[in-house]
Amino acid sequence: MNRTVQRPERPYLGSRELDDMTLVTTQLLTELWIVKDRLAVVEKLLEEKQLLNRAEVNEYLPAAEFAGELDRERDALVRRVVGAPLNVSTDIETLRREREIG
Repeated sequence: MNRTVQRPERPYLGSRELDDMTLVTTQLLTELWIVKDRLAVVEKLLEEKQLLNRAEVNEYLPAAEFAGELDRERDALVRRVVGAPLNVSTDIETLRREREIG
């Protein structure tokens, strides 16, 4: 039995591009939830072993150097995700530079 499902000829949201962007967004949300779920599990396990107090994580204020590192990581992520439609092409060197920024 063939289990392949073909995309419909008529785009669900009116255009193939909009369908594609919706699919990308849905996939990103799925991946984000997986990461958040796993992080919550790790925090819970560490708390149960008395290695972490989750309230401290919520109240943590990073020192200037680490705060700058977090800012750079966030900015690089935003550029990669939000700026992706503006990129004509991406090569491995560009990705490496982005990683070094963050």
